[in-house]
Amino acid sequence: MSVTEQGTGTLALNAEVVVTVLENEAVLLDLQTKFFYSINASGWAIVQMLEHGARRADIHAQCRDWGAPPEAAGVVDQFLDRLAEDGLLVQGATPTGVASASLPCPWSVPVVEKHREPLQRIMVSAFDPSIPLAE
Repeated sequence: MSVTEQGTGTLALNAEVVVTVLENEAVLLDLQTKFFYSINASGWAIVQMLEHGARRADIHAQCRDWGAPPEAAGVVDQFLDRLAEDGLLVQGATPTGVASASLPCPWSVPVVEKHREPLQRIMVSAFDPSIPLAE
């Protein structure tokens, strides 16, 4: 069942997800799968709400306050579904604070991009004999 079919339940960022902010955007690292995800500014603003737990209706209302047109609810739901499909969201979480965030730039469609290689394929061992030693 998708996040958008869950009704009024609270959604939250999975505790196994680490966020690194890069200016107005962010990179998420799923510590279980070791995959990285890039999200744009609008996506990062939504994820900030999810860090404390937020209802879908509250996310939609906040997006409208940021300048999203009413028809953007569908793309916001797609964004949330994508995060949930990859295990980055948990459903039925207990809110841990106020679900608020700021969007420091104009509203745009929230985008999440999963990187092709997981962390273990990117990292190289310092003891790998095929890598020359620093002199």
